[in-house]
Amino acid sequence: MKKLTDIFLLMIIVLLAASCDVLNEEVVSDITAQTHFTTPGGFEDAVNAAYEPLRSFYGTEQGGNITEYGTDLIRNAGHGGYHYMNQYNAGLNSEGDPMANLWDNYYVGINSCNAVINRAPEVEGMDEDTQKTRVGEAHFLRAHYYFHLVEHFGPVHLTTEETKEVETEATRAPESDVYEQIISDLETAIANLPGSQEDYGRATEPAAKMLLSQVLLTRGYKDYGTGSDFSEAARLAEEVIDDYSFELLDDFEMIFDNDNEQNAEIIWAVQYGQDPLLNGNGNGSHLYYRPWYETYSYQGKGGIIRTNEPGYGRPWIRFKPTSFALENYRPLDQDARYDQSFQDIWYYNDSGNVPEYPGARNPSPSAGDTAIYIDPDMTQAEVEQEQPNTSYNLISWSTIPINMFPSLKKHDDFQRPSVNEPAGNKDYIVYRLAEAYLFAAEAYLMDGNPGAAVPHLNEVRRRAAWPGQESSMEITTGDVDLEFILDERGREFYGEQKRWLTLKRTGTLLERVRDYNDNEEAQANIEDYHMLRPIPATQLNRTTNDYEQNPGY
Repeated sequence: MKKLTDIFLLMIIVLLAASCDVLNEEVVSDITAQTHFTTPGGFEDAVNAAYEPLRSFYGTEQGGNITEYGTDLIRNAGHGGYHYMNQYNAGLNSEGDPMANLWDNYYVGINSCNAVINRAPEVEGMDEDTQKTRVGEAHFLRAHYYFHLVEHFGPVHLTTEETKEVETEATRAPESDVYEQIISDLETAIANLPGSQEDYGRATEPAAKMLLSQVLLTRGYKDYGTGSDFSEAARLAEEVIDDYSFELLDDFEMIFDNDNEQNAEIIWAVQYGQDPLLNGNGNGSHLYYRPWYETYSYQGKGGIIRTNEPGYGRPWIRFKPTSFALENYRPLDQDARYDQSFQDIWYYNDSGNVPEYPGARNPSPSAGDTAIYIDPDMTQAEVEQEQPNTSYNLISWSTIPINMFPSLKKHDDFQRPSVNEPAGNKDYIVYRLAEAYLFAAEAYLMDGNPGAAVPHLNEVRRRAAWPGQESSMEITTGDVDLEFILDERGREFYGEQKRWLTLKRTGTLLERVRDYNDNEEAQANIEDYHMLRPIPATQLNRTTNDYEQNPGY
């Protein structure tokens, strides 16, 4: 099966490529978008271009800034320039890069989709079924782009026509209208798309059903939602579970294994690859969740260096788990997901620079011995008492510093050409089967049927159990409420660019940030108006009519 990256060439349209004889001024080549798009190859190029903006969001720092910061699970670590996204302070304004990145790139994607859909009838000589599928992909992608825009910004400019010339006026369509367009696009996508595609990474029917389930689940909470939104969201999630060949992997950690990217749990993933000509800036997620492990030293020696192997990648120290995020995995002897999601021990790997620890039980450690350990249970007093006896840096969950914390393993990528190469090649998982179970569970709960949510939650929880602990992880109807589902999603999807939209959807963003985000500024600053992001200044400045800013900004 081919990957979409194998055909993800940047589409270069030569608007006027002319070779002229100086005397005769004869034009021998005239290639335009109009002529190129009406050929099968040109139409394929246009569809491929519509996927490209996904890479500006999934697996990027800006995508993480707008989806991970400012929640109950993740706060800012010590590095990076976007702490305002977590702290909800004055830096969160219309000049911010995370907002402009999402807005500008996703509107480029929308225009590419509009071009595909509008120009499809003009294409000549293309296989009818292939063309139908490609149009379905464009409807899916347009729905995806509009869904993220409307959820982050509220009423936004809504157009289904290709922009061919400079336009300086825009209007803000009501959220309900944007949702109607999203749903219409996804219904068309479901009707047009196959269950699977030869090019791995293209949109499929089950991917469209997952997105529509999420869209209806989200609209169900809103005052313009319909009475059937939750039941329809559950039905679509059930179809994804029952009607295709997806499976929950037995081993949670294997979902994210570098050598297992096209596994049976993945419904849709944004594609990256090892060819630098096709990979663009790559998937950078391997950088952002890694702590500053290499700076811990004793008597001027550290004994740890970064290497391109498990546990020792390049640290950018951006996204740090909150205390709640870690405690949420307890009991650790029943739920395996903390151990399978995080690294909390580092070993000396620089044999010529391992420090001596006079008075410790092992005063002369060597390469391969423990260098840093983050203990889940020790108190600060116990750490202080034990530290002189150890030949490593001892930290506990209760004493985690801002730049040293358990490192998320989900995004580890050791197939890069060097340890300092930021462009990762690992695909970014957008939808996997576990989320179909949890979409269904949440929809059943909100539709007044918590009993129907139980088997779906238990499917996910049994897989998460240590061997022999499956029954201990099972729940009953009395356990099911929205708080439980949010906690379960936190355990299952930590670090997968889902949390901010989940909390916004369920109306729990303010409460959860105030209760669980470890940053005092975040807890004190977040207000109701932060449920929407500021409209980027670039949009306001280039619009000649009055394009209103969101309240509070």
